[in-house]
Amino acid sequence: MLCRFRSCAANRGTVRAVFTRDQYELLDFGDGRKLERFGSEVLDRPSPAAAGVSIAAPGVWGTTTARFELEKGGRGQWDNDGLQASGEDGAWSVSHGDTRLLLQLNPSGNVGIFPEQAPNWDWIADRVRSDTETLGRAPKVLNLFAYTGGASLAAAIAGAEVTHVDSSGPTVAWAKRNAGASGAADLPVRWLVEDAMKFVARECRRGNRYDGIIADPPTYGHGPKGKPFKFTQHLDSLIEMCGELLNPGDSPAGFLLFSCHSPGFGERDAIETVSGVLPSGQDAQIEGLSLGLNCSDGRQLYAGVAARWSSQLAGRQNSS
Repeated sequence: MLCRFRSCAANRGTVRAVFTRDQYELLDFGDGRKLERFGSEVLDRPSPAAAGVSIAAPGVWGTTTARFELEKGGRGQWDNDGLQASGEDGAWSVSHGDTRLLLQLNPSGNVGIFPEQAPNWDWIADRVRSDTETLGRAPKVLNLFAYTGGASLAAAIAGAEVTHVDSSGPTVAWAKRNAGASGAADLPVRWLVEDAMKFVARECRRGNRYDGIIADPPTYGHGPKGKPFKFTQHLDSLIEMCGELLNPGDSPAGFLLFSCHSPGFGERDAIETVSGVLPSGQDAQIEGLSLGLNCSDGRQLYAGVAARWSSQLAGRQNSS
């Protein structure tokens, strides 16, 4: 195994800002729940990271427009009598930069975005712009477990040719709607309903290569035909194949963004997982960071980790 599991608490670093406050705000958290405002809607949802913490501002919870209660089997029920959303199927939206993301109450308790990923979208866009200048062409970017397309759209709007892979047909359709809402429907994105592990293995056999790869694997998930993905079992193979799919080491550009939300997996674990496959040093660097949300009162709610690998040849070429 390349990856080793430790207590997350020892590995947490600075949590970056996410959306502008008019689009998203973490209002409070505690007692195993979090209170968030997405645009005009205030949602009360379970949060394992908020367990063992006291609610700081009880009065603000009265502003809730929808509350989610988890039931057996990983699904639950929304009480959304106060929801003001008036779009198609109760959808509303928030924006980040040039990207507009449609939101909707989901039976899993999700709404279509993980706001802690916004700093990663900004990093992706910066890498794509830099690599476009270095390569003299549009970088080819692969996004695995791509969900509703926040990262795919960040890359595409910045100038990349993107392959978006997710095992859920409805989720890929949601990502396409986000592209339309963002004015990006005509950008070069391939929308694929595929098992991520099968897809990367097939790309490796074909000898295909990418300039950038994004992977946000679940702790546990299923492919389109029910084949499971188990984080502890399949992560090493996934990252090894991602390393193979990146352009050769002497390429003047390239990046890998790996993020996860699995309990007990910290920044150092993420760095070691990536550094076991991709080099670091003079020509490349690996950065580990905690993902999280800054609360209105200054507290921080932990939401996972990420490792960013990038080639440094591009920066040296641009400055020469």
